[in-house]
Amino acid sequence: MSRKMKVIAVATQKGGAGKSTISIHLAVQAMQSKKNAQVILLDLDPQGSVADWAKLRELEDPIVLQAMPGNLSAYLSQAEDDGADYVVLDTPPHAGGTIDAAIRAADLVVIPIRPGPFDINAAAGTVEIMQQTGRPGLFVLSQVAAVGPEGDDTAAVLQDLYPDVPVAKARLGQRKAFMQALISGQAITEFDRPSSKAVGEIKALFREVKSAIKVSSG
Repeated sequence: MSRKMKVIAVATQKGGAGKSTISIHLAVQAMQSKKNAQVILLDLDPQGSVADWAKLRELEDPIVLQAMPGNLSAYLSQAEDDGADYVVLDTPPHAGGTIDAAIRAADLVVIPIRPGPFDINAAAGTVEIMQQTGRPGLFVLSQVAAVGPEGDDTAAVLQDLYPDVPVAKARLGQRKAFMQALISGQAITEFDRPSSKAVGEIKALFREVKSAIKVSSG
């Protein structure tokens, strides 16, 4: 694949961690990051949450495709031929060939984690595939409560368990605005005021993702 096109896989083997929410927001932020950016958001999850969001959306970009399992390489080849700048992969919340292929194809694997022990335990399978394939990753804490130590505690445990996988400084809070944006077919940067905390969180996360991709690409 062209080194110009960057592939971001959002992967975790546990439902409810914020995987589709992060996939959508990374894709929209990538689209907004530069003029005429071409971004493709591939929904590899049979639940089709991203595809459902796209049906509510009035705008045509980013391009959202509900991909058939087993055909990822064909979709990526077509995206490259079409001159895509970014492809974001929303993966299934379980182990299998689809998530393996997505991680292998990725320039960066973003792993959403809700604070607490269950998402930490679920991360083991994703990290194992990353280690086997040599792909870089980034943990992202999502649905973090505004008060309490659970976010910091979860970040500390992740770094102890997986010192080679950084935890993003940007965290996505437990905010009603994210839900309101998604059910209207928008991302938070299209729905909320530019100065809102939610918008700031997404912009900060995308900056970290871009930086991590740059580092991994050498």
